[in-house]
Amino acid sequence: MKNIILIFILVNSVFASNEDYELKLYEKVIGSIFNQPIINIYSDEDLKKILKKSNKFVIVNNCNKAVLMIGKKFKHRCSNLPWFATNYKLYKSQQNIIGAFYWRKGRPQLKLKSVELDKFHLKLPKDLLKYAQ
Repeated sequence: MKNIILIFILVNSVFASNEDYELKLYEKVIGSIFNQPIINIYSDEDLKKILKKSNKFVIVNNCNKAVLMIGKKFKHRCSNLPWFATNYKLYKSQQNIIGAFYWRKGRPQLKLKSVELDKFHLKLPKDLLKYAQ
């Protein structure tokens, strides 16, 4: 019984640390690109749980109130907004995607598209230029 409790605690702490890492990365990257104190985000259901913990993001349910979409599964896609994907396949195949954060073999991957960033008149800070393609 003690082993089961210990495993449960370890698994929860690993997932919590990944979520905290993801949130910090989103705050750093998206905060740097948009350079606003509060950023309205239209998110899919998978990320809402993580993004709600942020003091920098406000989750909105309407494309007209958002400045960015984040995620991979949306009931409604906002064609006028830049999109930050959470899946490499989407990053490569869809338009309006300015970047992606996803996990590959247990390691975090960050990609940014210079062409799409320019399309939305968004500038990358110097410390993120190495992730741009």
